[in-house]
Amino acid sequence: MKLLLTFIQKKKKRINDINTIFVNLGPGKFTGLRISLSIAKAISFANKANLIGFKSEDIKNKNYKNLVKLHQKKLIIKGLIKPVYSS
Repeated sequence: MKLLLTFIQKKKKRINDINTIFVNLGPGKFTGLRISLSIAKAISFANKANLIGFKSEDIKNKNYKNLVKLHQKKLIIKGLIKPVYSS
């Protein structure tokens, strides 16, 4: 949460300015995914923001702009939040 708030402050934005949240659904460790999903869901609920889940495999070479393209093509879907836990 601290990293998120620092990032928002650095970009000279407010948490209320968030209208879309992309959240990584894994694969990943249970605790890390649950914490990040809880924060994303809380911000989404409080701001009535779109919550969009994606998997690590949706990002090639850390190209996060690809997420917007995938969302526009309806290949990742708003509200479909089903985490993938690793062992």
